[in-house]
Amino acid sequence: MANFASLILVVLLLGGLVAAAVLLRRYRDRLGQSFAKGPIVIKGITNIGDGSRLILVDIDGIRAVCGVGRHGVGAITLLDKTPEPDKGA
Repeated sequence: MANFASLILVVLLLGGLVAAAVLLRRYRDRLGQSFAKGPIVIKGITNIGDGSRLILVDIDGIRAVCGVGRHGVGAITLLDKTPEPDKGA
């Protein structure tokens, strides 16, 4: 009887770990934005296939387009500073 109870406990523990992993994977972008308060802001992500992505990153007003793939991260281009919004009008 103890073996059966241990087996059920292990199955429940593994099920809880799988459920937590699925939830964290689904909401990782929202969690990252709420915890990361700094000069780097991810403005957008686009999947381009084969596990690669293009990411638009804002770093203190300077925007960079980065490519992220299986072999690492690389800055593709830097864009000009973003214009400040006109607060007088």
